[in-house]
Amino acid sequence: MSKLPQEIIVDILTYLPAKSLIKFKCVCRSWRSLISDPQFAKLHLKRAHEDENINRQRLLIAADPLYSVDFEAASDGDNGNTLVKLSYPNAESHNDSFAVGLFLGSCDGIVCILNEVDSVVLWNPSTRESKKLSGPTSSLHKDFSTGLGYDSSTDDYKMVIASSATASTRSDQIMVEVFTLKTNTWRTVQGSLPGITLGSNYYGEFWNGALLWLGKRDAAHHLDVIVPFDIEKEKFMEAVPLPNHFYTAVLSISGNCLCVFGELQPSGSYFEAWLASEYGVKTTWRRLFAVPADKLCLDCYSSGMWLTKKGEVLLDNHGCPGILTLYHPVEDAKKLLKVENDGDPFYESAIYTESLVSLC
Repeated sequence: MSKLPQEIIVDILTYLPAKSLIKFKCVCRSWRSLISDPQFAKLHLKRAHEDENINRQRLLIAADPLYSVDFEAASDGDNGNTLVKLSYPNAESHNDSFAVGLFLGSCDGIVCILNEVDSVVLWNPSTRESKKLSGPTSSLHKDFSTGLGYDSSTDDYKMVIASSATASTRSDQIMVEVFTLKTNTWRTVQGSLPGITLGSNYYGEFWNGALLWLGKRDAAHHLDVIVPFDIEKEKFMEAVPLPNHFYTAVLSISGNCLCVFGELQPSGSYFEAWLASEYGVKTTWRRLFAVPADKLCLDCYSSGMWLTKKGEVLLDNHGCPGILTLYHPVEDAKKLLKVENDGDPFYESAIYTESLVSLC
């Protein structure tokens, strides 16, 4: 390897998983320096985003024990590599335990957690690096929407909390608190969403420079719009209509596309999945499938849903503790994944990308 040009070595290493690269830091000083370089972490992350043959998305399940789930491996029948146990981040120096209360966001391998003692913590499950944040002003026990995003103009990560409960008396005002990783501080900006209500207690998806939340117009009883928040400009953008009116719905990212999964009515209805490759007011949606909702055993605890490369839907149904479902809508076939859990049966979950991004 020492005879290869440096750029070739770098290119080869960007294809490797984060777990292997962390071990390779012990090979020699030059490799340790290279793999620890923030620029290499960016190249490694860019490769994961751009190469469809690389599988680095994982489902993080806050059960007891904590699990990282490779749902593409599960889809391929590779059960031996599907579930990996992780250790909780010990971000509290006075406490050996760490229980997840809520996931508040996920971006580029960094996950934001609200633990059960109301501490907000950033954590990279791949590197095991964690950072406790100072507390925001807003209460995370009221109606709020959260998210984690990357500002390319400043090369910085931002944690966002939007809460109408802590805004002014004007009904369209939203108080937004923004934490920037580089400054390690929170600041408050005022936002306005005339005629739109944000979905509560839901963390947004970061896509193409914006955090995306679900919302509804005041006159609507169902979720009917996506509300984008520009991470760089720190302001709300024009709402984008959903392809249908949903009783319950979730957003997710599949490859470079935005997905929305939703149930049309509370009972006896259809479950639909839609996909968009571009985003904006004139977003073009493509319906992937529609199936009777009872085929997926949906209930009020169902939250996370993601699309595998084979077109299967991964359903994290919190109403069936310890069970993940892979459903193939074309073949009408299910695979059940059992997750060991000795803690609270109604655990939290979040998607993250294995990465080397540092919190320093």
